Amino acid sequence: MITNPHQNGRDRQRLAWMIMLGSFFVCAVITIAVPLGVNAYLQNATEFLSVIVQANQGTVSIDDGSDVPQAVRVGEPGGGAEPGATILTDATAVALMSIFMPNSEQLLARLYVYSNTSVVLEQSNTPRFSISDAKPTVQFDLAGGRMRLTVPEFEERPLQITITTPQGTIAIQEPGQYDLIADNEETQVTVQAGKAHVVAVGHYVDLNASQRSVIPTGEMPSVPLGIERNLIQNGDFGDGWNHWRQYAWDIERSDQPAGHINVESVNGEPTLYIIREGEGHAGVEVRQTINQDVTDAETLLFEVDFRIIGQTLAVCGSVGSECPLMVRIDYDDVNGNSQVWLRGFYTQGEGGAPGTPDVCETCPPPRLVHYKAVPDQVLSFETDLIEELKQQAFLPPRHIKSISLLASGHSFELEILRVAILVE
Repeated sequence: MITNPHQNGRDRQRLAWMIMLGSFFVCAVITIAVPLGVNAYLQNATEFLSVIVQANQGTVSIDDGSDVPQAVRVGEPGGGAEPGATILTDATAVALMSIFMPNSEQLLARLYVYSNTSVVLEQSNTPRFSISDAKPTVQFDLAGGRMRLTVPEFEERPLQITITTPQGTIAIQEPGQYDLIADNEETQVTVQAGKAHVVAVGHYVDLNASQRSVIPTGEMPSVPLGIERNLIQNGDFGDGWNHWRQYAWDIERSDQPAGHINVESVNGEPTLYIIREGEGHAGVEVRQTINQDVTDAETLLFEVDFRIIGQTLAVCGSVGSECPLMVRIDYDDVNGNSQVWLRGFYTQGEGGAPGTPDVCETCPPPRLVHYKAVPDQVLSFETDLIEELKQQAFLPPRHIKSISLLASGHSFELEILRVAILVE
């Protein structure tokens, strides 16, 4: 058999071209696919946000599907929650959920989960790499009960929060304060500050500050409605000292220092921060003049979010008047008599023991029992002033004159995050 040398040459050339073109194609694919793949990974890779659940009252359950749910009790370190976990509170429990960036103290959101509430943490992710265009994302399912959501300003990429209920979906669109109540019949969404997008049965409504919407089961959201009127201005200290007046420190001993008080950013959230280190009595007062008629009020809901980091004086001192935090509301009752509502908060010692009364013995009645808080933990306290005064056989307010925030003792440190008096 005679081989044609010209044919062999053409075959070799064809093979060479195929190898060269194949190599070019493979090189082109690698050149394009590898950067695209790396970019897709950098854009889409995520990690869990840090979600810590603490008990403000009672025992809170964190059910992650394991055989034994985690129980978090008052005074114990918080428990972590990952996507899929259900946070449950019974009639005696209140939970605090704090959401942080991974390995950071940067607060993204805080939720107060009230009694008889079930909340499922559906999603809590953030981009793993800063080059990603995605946002930190949190999704909750409020199966039933009540929750209050605080979203502070965040200078970097904003947090994307979605809350589903049996009746609809709520997308939080701005930093602010939000209240949600859900049961089998309806969902109520209240925007104290911020903006929310509410969707149900193919219809939507946008809520701005001081608006709310009701979603009955199987129906569209209601048009924006009015909400409770907050008598306190700048109650979250977002405008610094605006509407508040600070009084001079009261120092018992001239050789001892005063304390420090200022509106500061704590974990990205404006906070009234107060600290004093010394011996002997020291106290400071911050006051806001209100001057509002509340004759027709059905409820006067007082709320305060705070954290007492530490104190050296047991309870509130020997006569119960030196609490690290004391709130005083001056008002006229329906008969025109000048009255005072006052409540103290502390973390150390046992109230009612000899030398540590659990009421302010030198204050005017009604002498309400001081509230013992969990040390170094953000707490939310609320009470209906009208109902509480009624229980003490006092007439309801007709005119709210002012509110004072007082801090006193020897050495103490605390933060006040928010205070409100909501009139309905």
